[in-house]
Amino acid sequence: MENQPPPVRIISLGRVYRPDEADPTHFPMFHQMEGLWVDRNVHMGHLKSVLRAFAEAYLGKEVDIRFRPSFFPFTEPSVEVDFQWNGQWIEFGGAGMVDPQVLTAVGYDPDKVGGFAFGLGVERLCMRRHGVTDIRDLYRNDLRFLRQF
Repeated sequence: MENQPPPVRIISLGRVYRPDEADPTHFPMFHQMEGLWVDRNVHMGHLKSVLRAFAEAYLGKEVDIRFRPSFFPFTEPSVEVDFQWNGQWIEFGGAGMVDPQVLTAVGYDPDKVGGFAFGLGVERLCMRRHGVTDIRDLYRNDLRFLRQF
């Protein structure tokens, strides 16, 4: 954002590290798909529509999406993003509207542009789609498990 004026539209993938204890749904390293859209007249409805379109394309039309209030340092308001698929809700990541202070810090006028950002856990998407119940199985290097994919 520091190097170009709006509009900005980005989708990126990357590795994330955090101090989580490994359990069936958490791991200290995971991959995240991040999105950012900054332009005139971008609002929370756009964020939900983009995430719904992604969820339906990846998991099918029967998926539902919900936002729960949360906190992330670069968005305000911030939400946790949950998908319901096959009768079960699961958290897939965080999202929100880009904080006006972030826009100001990169030289944008927050009175003229706004935006949203999201980060979705790739492993959780994979687990949900393929019926994997323990995220640790993805990192055990068990060829019998991995060959099924």
